[in-house]
Amino acid sequence: LDAMKGYVEEYLKSNPIGIKCKDIQDEVKYTVFVSVSDGKKRARVCHASAADFEASFMKVREKVRTVIDKYSLTPVWIKIDVVDFVQKVPFANLKKIFLSVKYKDFFRMGFSLDPWMDIAFLEAEANSYGLYDYSVIPMKASKPGHENVPCINTEQVEKYLGWNGRPCSPVILPFVYFFNCKSFFMDTDKEIYMLYNAGMHCGRRTIGELTPEFVREILTTSSQYLTRQMLPSDKFIYGYFSRFNAVMTSYNILRHTGTVWSMMCAYEVTGDNSLLETINKAIDYLLTQISYKDNETAFVVEAGSREIKLGGNGIAVIALTKHMEVFGDRDFTDMITLLANGILYLQDKETGKMTHVLDAANFEVKEAFRTVYYDGESAYALIKAYDITGNNAYLDAARRSIDYFINKNYVVYRDHWLAYAMNEFTRFVHEEKYYTFALRNAWENRERIRKQQTSYHTYLELLMETYDIYLRIKEQNISGDYINQIDEDEFVEIIKHRAFHMLDGYFYPEYAMYMERPDKILGSFFVRHDDFRARIDDNQHFIDGYAKYYKLILHNGE
Repeated sequence: LDAMKGYVEEYLKSNPIGIKCKDIQDEVKYTVFVSVSDGKKRARVCHASAADFEASFMKVREKVRTVIDKYSLTPVWIKIDVVDFVQKVPFANLKKIFLSVKYKDFFRMGFSLDPWMDIAFLEAEANSYGLYDYSVIPMKASKPGHENVPCINTEQVEKYLGWNGRPCSPVILPFVYFFNCKSFFMDTDKEIYMLYNAGMHCGRRTIGELTPEFVREILTTSSQYLTRQMLPSDKFIYGYFSRFNAVMTSYNILRHTGTVWSMMCAYEVTGDNSLLETINKAIDYLLTQISYKDNETAFVVEAGSREIKLGGNGIAVIALTKHMEVFGDRDFTDMITLLANGILYLQDKETGKMTHVLDAANFEVKEAFRTVYYDGESAYALIKAYDITGNNAYLDAARRSIDYFINKNYVVYRDHWLAYAMNEFTRFVHEEKYYTFALRNAWENRERIRKQQTSYHTYLELLMETYDIYLRIKEQNISGDYINQIDEDEFVEIIKHRAFHMLDGYFYPEYAMYMERPDKILGSFFVRHDDFRARIDDNQHFIDGYAKYYKLILHNGE
């Protein structure tokens, strides 16, 4: 902490700051927060205010010493925040401010309930402990009784104050004081990082260009996170709502299978042998979930619901072919054939349309359509099955599906699985209409993708698979009216923007330290607006996108 003090003081010499709000009392110029965590439990946060940084720091330093002794902490992460901007807002105006916030937990300022910064909370505290009530925002406003919420959850504030050793009943004054900070974080390597202090990146370390070493590191940590989720049953812990370490008890064989596929994608980049046991156990578990209609046709069964899902067969074929490609030590050709035949069974041979869900007990149709993702998964799987077996029936079926997608303008769905399918399909079928459709899937959605506030993890996959197609088109000197419209510089700029922006959903320690159990989710990926959800399939999509980013953007030295 003392070493960090020197770093912050040097920074303040060249970047002098003070509270820029005339409504804060004149004698309060510096408010300093210090957060400490042992890496296993939620960070304890202390703060103090004084006329200068030195005085504020010494006051908060003594508080930190008391907290460390009281809770027998051995801090491994330390964060210092110095308030540098305050905005005074009438309490009656909070609803208007929160109505402008599109997603839960996306208001990225801390707040104080008094002008002296006594009852004050960092942004990370407010969002990780549910001190803000987002019920008023448009996506929640339809729920009855949420029309007049105060936006500050005073009951949760009191609970948090008590937990953090600051018992008092907050008095709601006519104003709330929102604030930003200059923030500094020390990791276990004793390196000090400046953090972004506002906007969507708020609270994570500042970085430059994404380097190959950096991307390999996040692929390593997120895939190792998945290994830690494997249970003795060879299933995974499905996920956590990280805010309060709530474990998800449901299960989904599609997500299980997609997870092991992503681990193989990570392995291709990292060569991390610690993944191998988990990969093989997860594949073995998948093979126990197969039901046979006859000697030529098999389906993956969702055990809980006793359902056969089109996407289950699709992602199983994708995973098994990936295992053969990456390792070559197990021959799944027979099983791939049986599962691909199951996909053929679900296709209308005239229209190319797929049936999505069967009852596993009798193979009768349960739902004709469930999610568009099943369509892209099954088309991709058929082409992978063709590549392994050489059976033209699978390529013909994939063509029928893709023609159906074109007729129904599947571009509107921005489906990453469709991008995977088109990338694979155009390796075998070289027709302009298929190249055009593949490019439209990303290019016509580029502004929505660029402006998406959430990390929306499948967008990087969509971009990378489509860019792979574009590079192959260029290499083969293929031209066409639509193809020639693509601006490669803009394409790459959007890809890099998304790859950078998605790090807002990566559990750096400076994010994880404010969750209930940092050690469980450190180095994984999460979804902020769903209680900081860290689910195996969330990590799957991040991993797949970054693995392809590494191969196409970084590994080639661009």
